[in-house]
Amino acid sequence: MYRKVLVPTDLSSYAHKVQDCLAVIPGIEEIVLLHILDASNPKDLEAKGWSWDSLIDEARTRLEEQADHLSNQAGKKLEIKPILKVIIEPMSGADGVNLQRPKTGSGIDLVDGGSVGQAISKAAAEEKVSLICMGAQGKGLMESMLLGSVSTEVLRQGDEDLLIIRHKILPGGKGEMQENLCQNIFSKVMLTTDFSFAGGEAVARIKKMSGVQEILLVNVIERDDEFDEAVARLNQLREELAAPGRKVTVHVLQGRPSQEILALAMKQDVSLIMMSSQGKSWSRQIRVGSTTFDVVRQAESPVLVVRPGKK
Repeated sequence: MYRKVLVPTDLSSYAHKVQDCLAVIPGIEEIVLLHILDASNPKDLEAKGWSWDSLIDEARTRLEEQADHLSNQAGKKLEIKPILKVIIEPMSGADGVNLQRPKTGSGIDLVDGGSVGQAISKAAAEEKVSLICMGAQGKGLMESMLLGSVSTEVLRQGDEDLLIIRHKILPGGKGEMQENLCQNIFSKVMLTTDFSFAGGEAVARIKKMSGVQEILLVNVIERDDEFDEAVARLNQLREELAAPGRKVTVHVLQGRPSQEILALAMKQDVSLIMMSSQGKSWSRQIRVGSTTFDVVRQAESPVLVVRPGKK
């Protein structure tokens, strides 16, 4: 299903945790491990003695270390392809002398300007991946759960399905991550739908997934008179998704969609929320709807965002 997966990394310990989840992605065979080095900031260069090469050498070493870690932690044989992209812009050093353009080397691709998010989306298209998997560093449970700026940009601009992994945080303000969260990430899946064309893409994806033990089918209505139709349509989907050993339940909620979805996800302790990037207001000009954006931004569990295909 998701044979080739792009995994952007900032080379942090949190990124290591995200990578522990990759082996359970359905159909995964190849991982493109991508690090974007933004070398366009003069302050970063000044800290390294005005040298692009020093920044690049350090990033390359750490990327190779993380690729080795991933090879050892994947749990099954996967092809790992590390890629380092370097964002540069013409600038002058402190002495007014133009800096020399860094030399390209093995596994290094120079990018003239732009943002990290744009570079990730471009790499996804170049590598023809079917999924992007990224982490989202969460705050403590007593605070608002926020999505990082790079993940937000990819969510808003990307064309590929996007898996956002946010490890649950232990209370106490220590920022410690709970262990063993990835083992059963696709075991108990909440699948939201508004019965639209775009929403149907998520249904099509889950039909191809193996190992899903429980599915919660969710539709959020606005008016009481929509209840019976929603139940009937969810029950029809339940029959389509039924499989030996799998539990499928239907849930019709009423209220603000993002709030209702998040509340049920927490109450049921789902392992994954799966939803289309857009709903009934599907548009090629709008990459992600407000409900999906709010859920991804605030969810404590991982979220798989499915992009609509062509009509």
